[in-house]
Amino acid sequence: MTVEALIAQLEELSAPAPSVVKLLGLLNRVDLDNDAVVEVVRTDVVLSAKMLALVNSAYFAPPSPVESLNEALFFLGYEQVHRLAVAIGLGGIMNRKAAGYAMDEGEFWRHSLLTAKAGELVARDWRKSEANVGYTAGLLHDIGKLVLNQTLDRGSQEQMRRAIEERGQAGLVAEQNLLGTNHAEVGAALLRKWNLPEHIVEAVEFHHEHAGSEERLPAVIALADGMAHIAASGVSGLTETTEKDLLERLQIERTKYEELLGEVSAALEEIETVAAVR
Repeated sequence: MTVEALIAQLEELSAPAPSVVKLLGLLNRVDLDNDAVVEVVRTDVVLSAKMLALVNSAYFAPPSPVESLNEALFFLGYEQVHRLAVAIGLGGIMNRKAAGYAMDEGEFWRHSLLTAKAGELVARDWRKSEANVGYTAGLLHDIGKLVLNQTLDRGSQEQMRRAIEERGQAGLVAEQNLLGTNHAEVGAALLRKWNLPEHIVEAVEFHHEHAGSEERLPAVIALADGMAHIAASGVSGLTETTEKDLLERLQIERTKYEELLGEVSAALEEIETVAAVR
């Protein structure tokens, strides 16, 4: 089955709300327009309400109740509000069970959020202005799995699950054997259909084959993916050679890498808080 045929079968995985598309589009701006971010969030009543609920959660614990977006901006800052708004806006699309990948409800979304956090930290270590891009690319890196899971019948989902769980095959290998494509290719095709910024699309497309891109972002997301797995389960999913290659390409010293891993692990409570937003 071709990538185009898979995308054409989509029914439920519709494009994000217009406000989220606008927030993602702002990532293309060299100088992020904070006022534009505020205006997008402010004009989406549902998104604003969810943002206020999140800011007032036990995790963020403001000294007094936050009652307006302006107060949230003062408390969290523009960049944090931008990242959280993107996450909240995409939650309805991405917080799903992925039976074909042996992932229960919420598991896929938590991994996406954790990879986003890792992507933010690794990208920021390189250049502070890239933190939002690293976060968003990390958030979307595995979205192709939702496409494949949705388009496969139950028998094919079970074949995929058995290949991953029982035979120990990597998801990418199982996908290629069963479908002749993989979630990275399919995810990139979906994001192009949504007209997302090309550098984010390319990061998704090459996060398992970062050497195939001259850009830095695919390597950032490849490393972030491994870091998220380590933080959640203690097992990276990256080979020692691949991890070493990524650190060399991104010019990250081992001591700095360990420090970043600690920050990702420390973000687990934040991830659970964001994932709980409905």
